[in-house]
Amino acid sequence: MSEKIKKENRVFLLGFLLILIVATITFMRPVFKFNKGKTEAPPQTQEVYEYAYITSEELGEKIIKKEKLKIIDIRDAVSYEKEHIEDSVNITPEKIKDEVIKLNKEELIVIVGYDFEDKNAEAGAVKFFKDSGFKNVLALSGGIYAWKTKSNNTVGIGDPESVLDRAKIENILPEQLKLAIDNGYPVTIIDTRSENLFSQGHIPKAMNIPLKDLESKKEDIPLMEEIIVYGDSELLDFQSGVKLYDLGFLATYTIEGGLRAWQEKGFPIEK
Repeated sequence: MSEKIKKENRVFLLGFLLILIVATITFMRPVFKFNKGKTEAPPQTQEVYEYAYITSEELGEKIIKKEKLKIIDIRDAVSYEKEHIEDSVNITPEKIKDEVIKLNKEELIVIVGYDFEDKNAEAGAVKFFKDSGFKNVLALSGGIYAWKTKSNNTVGIGDPESVLDRAKIENILPEQLKLAIDNGYPVTIIDTRSENLFSQGHIPKAMNIPLKDLESKKEDIPLMEEIIVYGDSELLDFQSGVKLYDLGFLATYTIEGGLRAWQEKGFPIEK
């Protein structure tokens, strides 16, 4: 091989090496810049806090036996209002710190989430209760979803578009209620408006239990009597009737036309 060819090969090889070095530096530069001054270890997947479960069947048995427990529903307020386990308390993760001091640390605490996928939220709630000194804390396996799929009862606000909810209540005419009152028929009349509106005038012999308090004051309502419930609108009447039905009061009626229809008939109003 001539000296000239050897020289050209050396120049070519040197040029190729220079190009390779420049390309390598250019490729690595963003990495060096991004990692400059940093010594953290690569991010790792966070482990979910391990916690114990209670099944829907087991919880149902405890409720039937009236065992001492507190059911904490950690879902959002709208979902809770739509339907929840009777006597459960809605405490979202953001409010747990403020509400936990009101609870008995010796009671069994059952955490209720959305479904089988809601593990992080349930784990966080269970851990917080455990760290706060609660001795017995369980999560409902499968959350409210599993509870419903086992045909367990829930308490809801009532959806006028739901055929199932509409079937829970019946209407009676104002004249029928007037006749029942005049003849001393054993009927319980519940006014679910605010205390202020109730004091301004209500149907004779009606008791005042605002809609939001129906669940907590259900023991004040006779179980074996027919229930006539009314509010200040058709929607409130409907929601009150559905909630009472869900609470176990099966003979529940609303007044057709509500309180307004009663007044339009010229029937008496008490204050």
